Amino acid sequence: MTVIRFTKATQDDVAMVTDCITAAYAKARETIDDLPDVTSNLAEEIAEHCVVLAHNDDGLKGVIIYAQQGTAMKVLNLAVSPLAQGQGIAGILLSRAEADACKAGCTHMELRTHRLMQDTRAIYAHLGWVEIEVSGNTVAMRKDL
Repeated sequence: MTVIRFTKATQDDVAMVTDCITAAYAKARETIDDLPDVTSNLAEEIAEHCVVLAHNDDGLKGVIIYAQQGTAMKVLNLAVSPLAQGQGIAGILLSRAEADACKAGCTHMELRTHRLMQDTRAIYAHLGWVEIEVSGNTVAMRKDL
């Protein structure tokens, strides 16, 4: 894999980020009927939160959206292009968010995912995240820093 570069998303990136997230969730949408639309407010997300893009010379590989809330850094969305899945991009993006969380003085990170996204849950667990609550189809996860 070539070197991954990080950039912060701008409003000019909305279409590219939308395409990446849509592609990343496409397979899950085939079998999970109640996945929320996480692309409808991307311009607002970019304006209000930290949106980091991971790319190389071949293009956008993934995106992570996160925001500090008190002592927690909340991961609001993480998407990896289907062509880049299995290459460690999710871990690289989460490490970037974790580094920012540590710099900001956060004590932990939090996220929510869908109960039926078993592969996603396994990736998070492999990266040190712990499931702390299951409510309906939502799984809350936490990683202490």
